[in-house]
Amino acid sequence: MTPSDLWCWRRRPQFLLMALASIAFGTLLAGLLTPLAFAPWRLLRASYRLYIFVVRGTPVLLLALLVFYALASFWGRISPYAAGVVVLSFYLAALIAEVFRGGVLAIPRPLWDCCKSLGLPRLSILRRVVSPLVARYAPPPYLNVCVMAVKASSVLSIISVWELTLASREDHRTHARRLSGPAVAALFYFIMCFAIDRLGRHLESRLAARGFAGSGCDRNSRHSQVLRRR
Repeated sequence: MTPSDLWCWRRRPQFLLMALASIAFGTLLAGLLTPLAFAPWRLLRASYRLYIFVVRGTPVLLLALLVFYALASFWGRISPYAAGVVVLSFYLAALIAEVFRGGVLAIPRPLWDCCKSLGLPRLSILRRVVSPLVARYAPPPYLNVCVMAVKASSVLSIISVWELTLASREDHRTHARRLSGPAVAALFYFIMCFAIDRLGRHLESRLAARGFAGSGCDRNSRHSQVLRRR
């Protein structure tokens, strides 16, 4: 691939920013959805399960088409990148919400009983106990979802988002290359996913060095001792 051929790869680097924005908005939405899974009202729990089942059970390609045309019918012309952020945010919110729910379910039952015996209010339990422990349990699966977000952005070319897959197709159509375009796109995707994985592992090791992450038994015993002192 000559330097003059790189125009299609440099033309729209926003797809990486789109993936990062989708991760951020998806995480915020997942933080709002996760409490619904443990709400005392059945309607809220059913709403959470319905959202998870519908979003996870719909292919990202069809979800992109549905959201893009739905937004276009309400607001008229809409940027493909804005629609792509909305699609990925909805999709990632379902995955990340399940990651957070798994982190809550991983909290040992004796720790819940300890909180109740101390008479801690629900908001205090959520802020002082649940949130820190979920932040310790969640990084490995959360990192996996972030990698999936970068790879899932490849299907957004169906709504005219200029990303690596579409750039490789344009390179093949313009220069009639069969392998170079997809190979370069695959290499770029690997580099980005590998960089996200290494960054996540580095942050996880930093947290472990500061005592924020470690073995489950050690974390739970230390947290129980802190609660007893309070």
